[in-house]
Amino acid sequence: MAVLGFIPMTYFKLILFACFVCSSLVLTTQDQLCDPNDLLALKEFARNLAVTSWSNDSICCQWDGVVCDDHSKISVTSRVIMLKLPKKGLKGMVSRSLARLPYLKWFDLSFNHLEGILPVEFSNLKQLEVLDLSHNSLSGPVAGVLSSFKMIRSLNVSSNSFTGDLSELGDFPNLAVFNISNNSFTGSLNSKIWRASNGIQILDFSMNHFGGKLEGLENCSSSLKELHLDYNSLAGVLPDALYSLSSLQQLTLSENHFYGLLKDNLSKLTSLQFLIISGNQLSGRIPNVFGNLTNLEILIASSNSFAGQLPSSLALCSKLHVLDLRNNSLTGQIDLNFTGLPSLSTLELASNHFSGPLPNSLSDCRELKVLSLATNNLTGQIPESFTKLTSLFFFSLSNNSLVDLPRALGVLQQCKNLTTVILTKNFIDEKIPENLQVLDLSWNHLDGSIPPWIGQMENLCYLELSNNSLTGEIPRSLADLKSLINTNCRSSILTASVGIPLYEKRDQSANAILLSSFPCSMYLSGNRLNGTIPPEIGRLKQLNVLDLSRNNISGTIPSSISELVNLEVLDLSYNHLTGSIPSSFSELANLETLYLSFNYLSGPIPTSLYS
Repeated sequence: MAVLGFIPMTYFKLILFACFVCSSLVLTTQDQLCDPNDLLALKEFARNLAVTSWSNDSICCQWDGVVCDDHSKISVTSRVIMLKLPKKGLKGMVSRSLARLPYLKWFDLSFNHLEGILPVEFSNLKQLEVLDLSHNSLSGPVAGVLSSFKMIRSLNVSSNSFTGDLSELGDFPNLAVFNISNNSFTGSLNSKIWRASNGIQILDFSMNHFGGKLEGLENCSSSLKELHLDYNSLAGVLPDALYSLSSLQQLTLSENHFYGLLKDNLSKLTSLQFLIISGNQLSGRIPNVFGNLTNLEILIASSNSFAGQLPSSLALCSKLHVLDLRNNSLTGQIDLNFTGLPSLSTLELASNHFSGPLPNSLSDCRELKVLSLATNNLTGQIPESFTKLTSLFFFSLSNNSLVDLPRALGVLQQCKNLTTVILTKNFIDEKIPENLQVLDLSWNHLDGSIPPWIGQMENLCYLELSNNSLTGEIPRSLADLKSLINTNCRSSILTASVGIPLYEKRDQSANAILLSSFPCSMYLSGNRLNGTIPPEIGRLKQLNVLDLSRNNISGTIPSSISELVNLEVLDLSYNHLTGSIPSSFSELANLETLYLSFNYLSGPIPTSLYS
């Protein structure tokens, strides 16, 4: 599973940086007239993109998204220095007329529906400091235009369809933010882009088609806070300069072709919060240096070739939320002191070679929501202390060698938020718990067919699988539930004294409500079951409630249902049943509620149903 889908913080950092740049510009809200050239350029732009919020008067400095500076000492008109129109629903091509705004410093058309190329005339915007064209559908080569913006501080053209290489770019002495992610750029990374700047903070080249090696980070050591290179085709070993980025907070290199070791120098990245290096060919041990990385919140190193044991120093990362090391070749026991990880919400260690028991200290991770330890060599029982994992909703331990299924079910049923449990290929040669009387898995997201082994649960009297996405036919083995065939399950089933609600039944003669023990019931409603109702169901003589409604069941109603002499509620509505209502229903002396609506039944209604 994905960590829960990691999204870099670049966009939010851009907002903060933009606020800083805005405060450094000299603005005015006076009602001076626009410069005639600026006014004409804006009106042509408005005609192309149907900017309806702008009026036809000449005071364009009061238009939505337009900001002017104060030229009152040298001119009676003001010059446009900012054009900020994000999320305005603008559609169409970007007009080249905007290139006739020579004093423009801030240009933001992000989150619109713009298409086509970026006009080459934009090279004339020599004063531009902030450019944000992100989240549009712009295309074509763009490096030639961008190379002209020598005053640029923040450049964001992410989430478009721009192409070409970046060999023309360079010499941006004021550059702090450079984000070209989620485009179709090719070639190698050009270190000239950031080399001239002493204040570069964010570099985001992710989700493109860059190849070659990672080089040229030497002059970024004191300023760079975010480096995002994920989802490219970069290769080679991780350079030594990477470990000297002392201010680095986010490093994402996933889905490339990096190989070699993750060095002990990782300990120098003391500001690191996100380390995401999954989907490479990194190998060797994971360095045990996390005692220096106490700010770490997310560590994702899945799908590499790491070997050796879990670094014990991970337990010192008290802020860690996500630890994902799945699909490696890690060995040894999972012996971290999880008491030191109170904020851990996701633990993914599946598809490794871990052995030994499950760690008891894991129960101290009260925020844990996702726990996946599948496909390892784990042994022993699920610890009783796991009942404390009250936030857990996904739990996978498949393909291990765990034992004691009754204990496992007893522990996991105390995890009140648990919706997905995968325990396949464990508990070898163990029997289904014979003492289980109530099985309620309703209102989950279960799919697939109903397991036939449920029919082997000898004491089961209450089966509730409603409101899931189960498919296939109703297993005939459900007619083998012994407690519903031969014994009066009401005499043995759990009652309200142990937390199970009592069953309310109205005594017609006494005009009163009687509290009885839990009814013998089978709820399979609200799924996608098909096929026919198995006639063997008539063997379940002790059944009180049978609800098969809201499925895709077809065929006729089997007359064997009339053999359910204790049946009080029968709901077969919202299916595809055909034929007539069996006349033998007159034998259902205890039947109080019958729903057959929204089917294709025909013929007469048995007169006994009116009485």
